[in-house]
Amino acid sequence: MSIKKEIIVNCGISHVSASVFHSDGQTITLKQVGMQTLHYDYSNDQLWLEALINGLESLCSKEKLKGNARFIFPGGLLLNKTIRVPHVDEEKQKKIVAFELSQKMPFPLSELIWDYQVIDDDGVEQEILAFAVKPEVAESFCEKVVSIGLNPTQITPAPILDYNAFISSGISLDQEETLVVNIGAKSTNLLFINPTGFLIRSIAIGGNTLTQNISDNLGSQFEKAEEVKKSYFSGQIAFSPEDPSVQVLENCAQQFLARASQEITRSIVTYKRLKKGKSPARIYLAGRGALLNNLPEYLSQSQSLNIDYFDPLKSVVLDESISQEIKALLPFIIGEHIGLAHAVFGLGQEGKVVKRPINLLPANKLSSLNFKSKTPILIFSMLLLSLMPIPSIISKNLAENRLNKELGFLKQQTNDLRIQINQKETLQKKFNFSELLNNNLLQRNQNFRLKSLTCWALQDFLNQLQSSLEHPDIVDTWFDNLSLQENLSNINTRSSLSENVKNIPFKIILSGRYLVRSNELFEDSESTLKRNHLIELNSKKQEALTQYLEKLPYIEKASKKTFSIEGKGDLFSRFFTHFEYEFTPSTDFY
Repeated sequence: MSIKKEIIVNCGISHVSASVFHSDGQTITLKQVGMQTLHYDYSNDQLWLEALINGLESLCSKEKLKGNARFIFPGGLLLNKTIRVPHVDEEKQKKIVAFELSQKMPFPLSELIWDYQVIDDDGVEQEILAFAVKPEVAESFCEKVVSIGLNPTQITPAPILDYNAFISSGISLDQEETLVVNIGAKSTNLLFINPTGFLIRSIAIGGNTLTQNISDNLGSQFEKAEEVKKSYFSGQIAFSPEDPSVQVLENCAQQFLARASQEITRSIVTYKRLKKGKSPARIYLAGRGALLNNLPEYLSQSQSLNIDYFDPLKSVVLDESISQEIKALLPFIIGEHIGLAHAVFGLGQEGKVVKRPINLLPANKLSSLNFKSKTPILIFSMLLLSLMPIPSIISKNLAENRLNKELGFLKQQTNDLRIQINQKETLQKKFNFSELLNNNLLQRNQNFRLKSLTCWALQDFLNQLQSSLEHPDIVDTWFDNLSLQENLSNINTRSSLSENVKNIPFKIILSGRYLVRSNELFEDSESTLKRNHLIELNSKKQEALTQYLEKLPYIEKASKKTFSIEGKGDLFSRFFTHFEYEFTPSTDFY
């Protein structure tokens, strides 16, 4: 049984790591792994490539690595977009994806190297995750990598590989949403996994965020703050409790944990809105940033969820030569490596693992690889030809000439028919694409007109709300927030604008406060009387506010309303009542 070998290099922001995998078609073995810290100012992205090449050169020399290699790029250094397209065949899909990306990318697609992957498919629509890089960046990287003895065969973004690693680990989803939090140096990737697909979001907070905060508070350079952070939180150096730096480090860590938890909460809310799913039932931590002290305990308390560390090593076999020193760190640095290995070797859960990962290699490099892959076949064919006896070659040529003469007329007829068929197929393809494009433009036009009408109506509605504050029955009232909940996904391009308006689920959310103020004086001994009086005033004001708002133009009724007294309802010290209305707009809104 033949053994396949792959060298995989993860080009991180602060570290570069390289691994060697072997596969016999049944299992994947991690034969070798090494890591090198990158030395540069992490706050300056322009210095990253040079530092990476220097670190990689040192790593290759130490680990004796050379030959073909696959490279993983950090998602934060790439352009990425998530779009939704109709469920169509692959040929039409590429055209639609190209059209949609051309509208969303900050540069023309002709000026980018881009590729995409389907991350969710419900049979009606497909969710597409696309990545892109400037050609000059990829070409410069390839040139520098070749100079140190490695031949790049793939450049793929890191975020999508966590999914492969998770799916291949054998963890059951149990029809539940799961969140994998991979904390890197510059950013944190949030991977929401459900039984049908996954969603990736990136937040601009990572290990360097904590380092920068420490640097600002200690008044030290970034590099020095990084050393202090590693020494303290790893426990490598014992700090005296009296050391003033200890309190600074702990405060910075608490600020980092609070911000990370806040961003995770926001992303969960966004995920539920976009996917119309549930909150994650559990969270797994990954990446070197997950080693921060008290992180699992803090997130478990703030998110009210069970927190575990993700172990990607469950899906591979470790070679005996791997040192014990690096084994403890492996689960936090090897996840993306393993995710790419499963894609390349085609192992993992059938129908789940992404087997065609994104490749951002320059076009000339891809062409060279394709030619090299065919070279053995060409050489073998030439050898066979050279071994054929000359008489047999002559005899074969004479036979072919006779057949050509006999079939010449038939070939001409066949070619004429093929031209006609090709012309019809081309026209049909053009028609199909034009129809898809027309439907897309109609959809966009309907969306635009609806939003335009909405903005006009909202302006008038806001004026009405502003005027309402002058009504004598609802004085001392403040409006804090006005938001719209609309869903344009069910627009039918074949229907009229008026018909689409009637079918759009649409809600207006209005929240604010009002002050309950008593004009009567009560002695302290009459506290019960005062309380009852304030409760009565609150009830009257609540009723007056509801009646007035429901009489406003554009409003049909208040489908939901909530009132709450600040604090615990102690009307002696808390007079503000918070309210929130959910209005159903009338048909006159548009």
